Amino acid sequence: MKLLNLIVDKFFVKQWNIGFANADIKQIIKDKNFKPVFTWLPAPDINRFFADPFIFKNTDGNINVIYEDFSNKDQYGKISITTVDQNFKPVITKQILDTGSHLSYPNVFTENGKTFIMPEASLTGNLTVYEYDFDKMALIKKKDIITGLPLLDSTILKYNNKYWLFATKRGTQSNNELFIYYADKIDGSFTGHKNNPVKNNLNGSRPAGNFILTDGEIYRPAQNSKLYYGKSISINKITVLTEEKFEEEHYITINAPKDTSYNYATHTLNFAEDVIVIDALKRKFIPFANLTVYLKKIFNPKR
Repeated sequence: MKLLNLIVDKFFVKQWNIGFANADIKQIIKDKNFKPVFTWLPAPDINRFFADPFIFKNTDGNINVIYEDFSNKDQYGKISITTVDQNFKPVITKQILDTGSHLSYPNVFTENGKTFIMPEASLTGNLTVYEYDFDKMALIKKKDIITGLPLLDSTILKYNNKYWLFATKRGTQSNNELFIYYADKIDGSFTGHKNNPVKNNLNGSRPAGNFILTDGEIYRPAQNSKLYYGKSISINKITVLTEEKFEEEHYITINAPKDTSYNYATHTLNFAEDVIVIDALKRKFIPFANLTVYLKKIFNPKR
C-alpha cells in the first residue's frame, strides 16, 4: 500500500506556500489549541514554491519573512525575503542569496541586537552564519561555524550559557535521526552530543522552526513524516538538555489548516511577537505534469 501511495503521489503537482496569522504562540502552547486564520502569500507559478519561513520585524512594524524559494526550472532552492505590512500585504520581495547550490531553512536568531541568518546548505557540507543588513536588505557572510557535515534544518537554542544546535543529516536517515551540537560561543567550536543521534523517530526529530520559550519551559517544533514527508508538526517539550543527556516528550500536534487549499501538510512554524507563520502544502492532480521535473532530478542530482 505504501508503494502504491508513493506512485500515486507522483501524479500530483505539489506546491508549498507561506501563511501569516495574528496569534500568540505562547497562548497556543498554553491552550494546546491551534486554529488561526491564515493569509497566504500570492501563489507563485506552478513550477515554483515557497517554504521554510522564518520571520522578524522591522522598526516600522512591518514583518520580514525569509524563506526557501524553489524553482523546478533550476532544481535548487534560493533564499528570498518578502516584507509584508500589518495586514500581511506584500510590500517588497527580493532574492537575497543564490549560491548555485540548494539552500533552504534560513534559521533566524538574534545576538547583541543583531539579526543573523543560518541557511541550510547541506550539499556543501558547510553551515554558514550571515548577518542581515536592514538598510540594504542583504546578507553579509560572517563565518562557517561547522564544516564537513551535511546538516539539515539546523536550529539554534541559547540555553544555560551555551549554544545548542539541533539538526538532522542528509542521507537515508535525514527525517528521523536527530543530532545535537553545542558550543560556548556562536562562532566557537561545536562539539557533538555524547549520545548522538539523540533520537531516531520519523515523528518529532527533524527541526520544524525556532524553539518556543514560555513559562520557564522549552518547546521544540519538529516534523512528523511518518505518513508523508512534512505531514504535520509535533511540538515537543524538552525535559532534559545537558552535555550528557537529552530528553523530550510530545506535547501537541499542529496540522495543516483545513479551511484552505493548502491543507495537505505543514512542516515549518515560526513566530514574532503577535504573528505566526507556517508553510503548508497543496496537491493538484495533473498526471505527467511532473515528468520533466523528475528527468531533471535524474540528470542533475548534485544540486
